[in-house]
This record gives sequence, C-alpha cells and structure tokens, in this order.
Amino acid sequence: MKAIYKKVFLFFVLILVIVTLVIFWFRNKENDSYKNQGEELVNKIEIFRSEHNRLPNTVEELGLVEPMNEGPYYEKKDSLSYIVYFNIGFDNTKTYSSETKKWKDEP
Repeated sequence: MKAIYKKVFLFFVLILVIVTLVIFWFRNKENDSYKNQGEELVNKIEIFRSEHNRLPNTVEELGLVEPMNEGPYYEKKDSLSYIVYFNIGFDNTKTYSSETKKWKDEP
C-alpha cells in the first residue's frame, strides 16, 4: 500500500512542477512580447528625434494610433525625456525611461 501512496504523491508533485514551469514559460513569453513591442515604439521615437531634433508630442506624429488596450503608451515628460509603458492588469505597469534606457516593472 505504501508504494501506491508514494507513486500517487510523486505523480502530483510531477504535475505541480510541470504546471509551475508552464506558468513561468507563459509569463516570460508575455514579458518578452511587451519588451519587443515597446522597443519598436522606442526605436520609432528615436528615429523621429534624430530627424526632427525634438521628441514627438504624441504617437500620432509617428503615424501611429494611440492604443486602447494595455499599450504601449508614450508620454513625453519634457523636451528631452519620455516614457513608454504598458498597463498590465489592475495596477501593474512595465515602463521604459529614456533617461535610464531601462525597463522597470512597477506593482
């Protein structure tokens, strides 16, 4: 009888490990997708800056439409800096700062 309980226990542990790995993989894939979309927008902003010697006021100046979902959104902070961000879930954001040139996850 004990051998059966061990097998059942190991089966459930294996299932738990597999489910955890799948969740981690999907979350990582989603995170990469946000970064890729955001980097495309950052590149367009930087090309605009080099061609016009200023930042665009809105994404419409880049020939884009403001998204109505989670992003990416563009916000001009001042004449030299901007952020690109995603609204993820209720209160979470993934934000790129032109000052630091880094992405940051904020709860």
